[in-house]
Amino acid sequence: MVTTLFDQPRTLSDFERYDKEHPEIWNLFVKITFKLIRRGKKHYGAKAVFEIIRYHRVIQYNDSEFKANNSYTAYYARKFMKMYPQYDGFFETRKAKVSL
Repeated sequence: MVTTLFDQPRTLSDFERYDKEHPEIWNLFVKITFKLIRRGKKHYGAKAVFEIIRYHRVIQYNDSEFKANNSYTAYYARKFMKMYPQYDGFFETRKAKVSL
């Protein structure tokens, strides 16, 4: 049986590698989150942002092969709130074993 990155447990180092290999996901995550904030949202779901990213890639780029790994959603939410501490709490997070 072949295992892939998607089959393995996710660690901070896995996320950092994935994030570095796919900067377009972070860029879209930030862009969409700031649009939500500008529209008055005080809280939003990080998984919903990921679904918007998927929709955006399929519609705008006709990229049906695009994959955004849900296993890293919480890491993106934490990264956003760390990079933009004025929006700490925008995404609900659970206690993590590791932090960014």
